[in-house]
Amino acid sequence: MNREKTVTALFIWILLAIFPVRVLSESILDKIERTGEMTAGVRRDAIPFGYEDKDGQWTGYSVDLVNLIHQELEKKFNKSIKLNLQEATIENRFKIVQDGTVHLICGATTITQNRLQKVDFSLPFFMTGAQFLVTLEEAPYFNINGTLANIPIAFIPGTTTQEIIPQIYPFAKWKVVKSREEGVNQLKKGEVQAVVSDGILLVGEIVQQGNDPRDFALTPRQPITTELYGCMLPKNNPTWKKFVDNVIGSDDIFNLQDKWFNIEKSQFPYVIRTNP
Repeated sequence: MNREKTVTALFIWILLAIFPVRVLSESILDKIERTGEMTAGVRRDAIPFGYEDKDGQWTGYSVDLVNLIHQELEKKFNKSIKLNLQEATIENRFKIVQDGTVHLICGATTITQNRLQKVDFSLPFFMTGAQFLVTLEEAPYFNINGTLANIPIAFIPGTTTQEIIPQIYPFAKWKVVKSREEGVNQLKKGEVQAVVSDGILLVGEIVQQGNDPRDFALTPRQPITTELYGCMLPKNNPTWKKFVDNVIGSDDIFNLQDKWFNIEKSQFPYVIRTNP
């Protein structure tokens, strides 16, 4: 190898040795401060967490939560930070967190041990669980303490609800539906007597279809399962997780919850459980 090639190879080796270390060691907080941008993933089809309102505006509890995190970032760095919202879907949500496309995703994603192998999670920002949605007329006769034998109940396969509830009530007449929308439509037509899913998402679907949640009933009042929703974060970024956790643990989160889920005044009345 001649001298010129040796010098070139040495120079390339030095670049490879120095710059990757800098990139790999840069935390998400450092990157946001350096670039002046934060990118967050939010669903468009998970009412009331992320959806489009009647005016086509992207809104939801999770959108407000992301905005709150963004505001706290601007306070921390004492400068303007650009917020980029990117649509997250059931199919891509883990991938875009893992590959760094987004800095976090806040939505209706349950914290589970298996999912913690792929991503980190913030502190829980919402607690719900499996409940049966029934009409007010059927509510007095829907006995969850019985076997529910031969009662037609709609459920969505591939969910944490589906993994548990049919095992508790094996004699019910379980009917597969592709979505909560389909399940609620069948309930209103009398084709099923109940739909089972996360209670808050059933409330969201009722509102999405133009109905008042108060015309239906969720049973039992205390959900059968415990579903803790957290923001998904890239793994091995402890300072970023701590920052997001501090925002979720602040008093501001209670104001957001009251805005979205107040049982008397909000569009999505729902009692947020504080104990499993």
